[in-house]
Amino acid sequence: MLVLITTYASHAQKSICIAFYNQENLFDTIDDPHKNDNEFLPTSKKEWNTEKYLNKLQNMSKVISSINDNKAPDIIGMAEVENKEMAQALTSTELLKKHKYTVVHFESPDERSIDNALLFKSSQFKLISATPVPVILSDFPNVNTRDILMVRLEQKKKPKSQVVVLVNHFPSRLGGEKKSEPKRWGAAQILRNVCDSLFANNPQENIVIMGDFNDEPTNSSMDSVLRAKASAYDLNNGNLFNAMYEMKLNNEGSYLYRGHYEMLDQIILSSSITYCSGTLFYEKSSATVYKQDWMLEQEGKYKGSPKRTYAGNKFLNGYSDHLPVYIYLNFKK
Repeated sequence: MLVLITTYASHAQKSICIAFYNQENLFDTIDDPHKNDNEFLPTSKKEWNTEKYLNKLQNMSKVISSINDNKAPDIIGMAEVENKEMAQALTSTELLKKHKYTVVHFESPDERSIDNALLFKSSQFKLISATPVPVILSDFPNVNTRDILMVRLEQKKKPKSQVVVLVNHFPSRLGGEKKSEPKRWGAAQILRNVCDSLFANNPQENIVIMGDFNDEPTNSSMDSVLRAKASAYDLNNGNLFNAMYEMKLNNEGSYLYRGHYEMLDQIILSSSITYCSGTLFYEKSSATVYKQDWMLEQEGKYKGSPKRTYAGNKFLNGYSDHLPVYIYLNFKK
């Protein structure tokens, strides 16, 4: 009989915080002739300059450093990062440099020049492998979207468990949710294929999937194509557990759209983690949308919504239009 772990604090060697955060246009100020970065240049309508760039770095590092009871996540995936140098600049800020993050990033063919990245604390994990997985949508040959970032990490201390982290940023809802939905079906199928390949090699593979999926847990791309389920008791035949599904059912979310929060940012787990069939297990109900008052608009029409960097071309000196999400995992002795 399969039993979902509720808590095993007495058996846990330690807990780790795993997070995801869409950075909302983490761009430098340098014109790259090979990229469409024109919106974020000093000569653009946004007048993106060094002062604003440095403010953005400080603001994002403030959010990240305050997660996990002000200890910062042990592993954090990110979307909308222009290049590896930007991710490294973020880890070099005063609030984050003490955590000694290692950056994993690859350039992707995204049309807006935004990529996925992963940061992990080098004191706790070592990098085993990393690769970008192209998201080629055969039905949309002219669409260039973000690669899936696949990273295998190993805990440095015993029991030296390994985990495969898959960082995603599915195609947007530009043009309308229904019209754009087939693009996300395609991306979800590629992600599902990656999982199936990993399971074929090791049915007990520890997999953590994270990202901005531009769909909610109840959408067909997530529930039917990826097979990320609400119940930990529905994980037969390679189904995955969506740690954010219950929060969606409780009307919580990470992205505010027309006054309603949507759960676009999610963390999804393989059954080995959910059922604790190995040395790594999910801390039940630890899934959280991280939201502090200082991250939100405090007045006016948009009071209570995430405070963004820009509203149109008006500089707000905020954080991101998305809220971070995180979970806790534990290692058994």
